[in-house]
Amino acid sequence: MTRAEEEAHFERCLDDLQGSLGARPATWLTPGFSVTERTPEIAAKSGIKTFLDFVDDDVPYDIVHTESGARTLCLPYCMETNDFSLVLTKNFDARQYAQAIEDHVRQLAKEPGEKVVCLGMHTFVAGTPARVLALSEAFGRLKACPEVRFATAAQVHDAVRKPR
Repeated sequence: MTRAEEEAHFERCLDDLQGSLGARPATWLTPGFSVTERTPEIAAKSGIKTFLDFVDDDVPYDIVHTESGARTLCLPYCMETNDFSLVLTKNFDARQYAQAIEDHVRQLAKEPGEKVVCLGMHTFVAGTPARVLALSEAFGRLKACPEVRFATAAQVHDAVRKPR
């Protein structure tokens, strides 16, 4: 895909989402992890403020785009808690999947500093009736942990950008 094709894809996608949702998205996850070296810069130029395409850390960080000077907040995407990774690849059953998420979050909550765990869930995998009960129970336990907060990517972005 050329740069022009990728830019056109971004604009078409964001325009379609804005038409359907009534607001232009400010968070981006590239489909199928098909990120190119140009994707972060194109996303920033398209108005994306939060980028979910990197799997390299548990702490949010900024990318500063050389050409424009724009800053994009990267929220690390967690493959260790992704439903494709655990359910479809490792064949975890509903309880194993929910427990893996709970263990991952509880471990990070014990470590110093604030961390982010993006939970990659798909309605046709994690959202099936056979898995929802175990997930709901695990989330209930995590909500009771004072060290754990649930937030959208937009909420994390706003919290990170808030002047201290």
